[in-house]
Amino acid sequence: MKRLIYLLFLCVLLLSHVSFGQNSELIKSIKRKLSTAEGPTRFDLLNDLAWEHRFANPDSTIFYGVQAYDFGKQLNLKNGLARPLNLIGLGNNYKGERLLAYENYSKALQIANAQNDSVQIAHSNNNIGRLFYEQGLLGRSYEHFITAKGIFQMLNDSSGLAYALQSLANLYKTQRDYTKAEDNYLKAYKIRLALGNTRDIMSAYVYLGRFYLELNQFNKSVFYFQRADSTGHVIKDEINIAEIKTYLAESYLNIGLLNQAEAISKEGLDVILRHNNLRMMPQAYRIIGQIYFKKNNLAEAKKYFSLSLDVSIKIKELNAQMNAYYYLWKISEHVGNERDRLTNLNQYLLLKDSVKDLDLARQVERLQFEIEIQKKEQENKLLKSEDAVHEAIIQKQKMQNNVLYIVIVSISIVGFLIWRNSKRRTEVNRKLIQQNAEIEAQRKEIIKQNSSLSLRNQQLSDLNNEKDTLMSIVAHDLKSPLHRINGIVDLMESETALSEDQKIYMKMTRDATRQGLSLITDLLDVHMIEENIEPNYITFDISTFLLEKTQNFTPAADAKNIHLYIKEVTSEEVTSDIDYLDRIVDNLLSNAIKFSGTDSTIVLAAGKKGNEFWISIKDQGQGFTERDKQQLYQKFKKLSARPTRGESSNGLGLAIVKTLVDRLKGKIELNSEQGKGSEFIVRIPSQETPAIKI
Repeated sequence: MKRLIYLLFLCVLLLSHVSFGQNSELIKSIKRKLSTAEGPTRFDLLNDLAWEHRFANPDSTIFYGVQAYDFGKQLNLKNGLARPLNLIGLGNNYKGERLLAYENYSKALQIANAQNDSVQIAHSNNNIGRLFYEQGLLGRSYEHFITAKGIFQMLNDSSGLAYALQSLANLYKTQRDYTKAEDNYLKAYKIRLALGNTRDIMSAYVYLGRFYLELNQFNKSVFYFQRADSTGHVIKDEINIAEIKTYLAESYLNIGLLNQAEAISKEGLDVILRHNNLRMMPQAYRIIGQIYFKKNNLAEAKKYFSLSLDVSIKIKELNAQMNAYYYLWKISEHVGNERDRLTNLNQYLLLKDSVKDLDLARQVERLQFEIEIQKKEQENKLLKSEDAVHEAIIQKQKMQNNVLYIVIVSISIVGFLIWRNSKRRTEVNRKLIQQNAEIEAQRKEIIKQNSSLSLRNQQLSDLNNEKDTLMSIVAHDLKSPLHRINGIVDLMESETALSEDQKIYMKMTRDATRQGLSLITDLLDVHMIEENIEPNYITFDISTFLLEKTQNFTPAADAKNIHLYIKEVTSEEVTSDIDYLDRIVDNLLSNAIKFSGTDSTIVLAAGKKGNEFWISIKDQGQGFTERDKQQLYQKFKKLSARPTRGESSNGLGLAIVKTLVDRLKGKIELNSEQGKGSEFIVRIPSQETPAIKI
């Protein structure tokens, strides 16, 4: 009866044309070809259908995999029969049937070895390795991954090698060896780009995006998730696009791009709701809730956290429930609702303990899985031994119809086979003990390496502190003699009648001294910024501030015949760190003058909108290339533009600007095209806390 229900379900599934998280057009194309295909071509198409259904419909993967395997046996294929078994294992793994997955992968490996099918031997090893990795058996997974990688390299199978590299990257990430993990992810990504399979390219982008998201390298995660989103639209993979948009929104949220995060997360949520994908709903709701929480829109934040809680309770997802209660607790604490605060806090703490208990249960489950695997392996070995014995018995029965001599020989053969199988079992047990000892040695080595890395990190941190201290001392000690040199030049110019050559030398000395002082000032600023000193907020008039800046830089602009003027500004009081802001505008104005030609114009503007004020500096200089924009705010990076009169440029100015803007919780925007000038717009939130007024 159960089998009949299962077959009916599969029939309904096959008749359905709705498929999410898969390439629907490709599936339709394969089905059309399948209707007329015969022989090995039909076998390959059944395998292709099983593969394309793996993400959204693992039951369909199993169904078509079984069909392919049975059809392959009918054809008596001498190669490739392991592939459908690997696909059946893949479907069972996605369904959570780990032991069934292991049985199919093991059977696939056995058949692949028998058929000398190197490609499927490699895939079987990679699949078994992934199964062990997902169950936390890292030592056992590593040997399978390395085996798979070696075979793919030997076969020059780029597609298979990409899977093996990705599996190794996941393993290294779990072991916190992030350098090796990143190296393997990037190698897999480059291979998939070269192969040109759109779905695999999207998968590589997602792996890299999630890797950098976990490392809090949000600019990189945004870069790869944006490309994954674009790639997903090419193959019209709605569900995966929705999940990508959710991760992209989380990245935007972490770098403070709240409007972009809100827009992209709602696009993803619309798709998730349209397809009623309960698995993805809690995370999507939570991300939108966090965005509104960051925007201080607590009513909307509470609404989405409540929705996340409702769905996570429905699907029994404890981590999602815990996160929802955490933010509901923070909202109720913020609005002063004591009853809700205590309720949500208690629920959060209870779930936190439950998650710990769940982790312990999962560890027990993993141990049980390992025990079951060992039982399966022993059973397989025993079955092989029993098969050999049965074969001997059958042989003996056949020989009984012959003369007594043949019977005696048959008995001797049976005895020999029993002894040989016993010896094999002993050898297998010895190897198992040896492998366990090797795994334990590897575990100890990993612990040792982790300890060594921790010590090395501490040493590097100490060296970095010593470097910062030395740089500060050197910068201060250099600043004083340079000031004295500058003073001596002033005295010589005022008290002595100098020749024209001497005046030129004095000017060169003054310029060199000022350049040195400028570099030392920037280095001290960088050092001060890296010390993470909290801003000192005061209230001041933005129009007065901008007018003073313009007056201070007018002589430098006049020296290059540059017109410097204020286009727009209103008398508005704002609250911020005026020293930080002073340094920001100084660097931007200095750069605008430095990289602008003669007879050009620099326009300043400022204003206030809501609780945010902005300052704009627009020039007619050389502009920035696309490559410049990617490394715009990095320290000591000299860009393509060059000062128009040979002024010095040490590559620190914009890095200081970006750091100070971030320190003030603001944003900086650049509008620029190469050869058409640049406009920097700085947006800073005006603080609401009481401040000194000037």
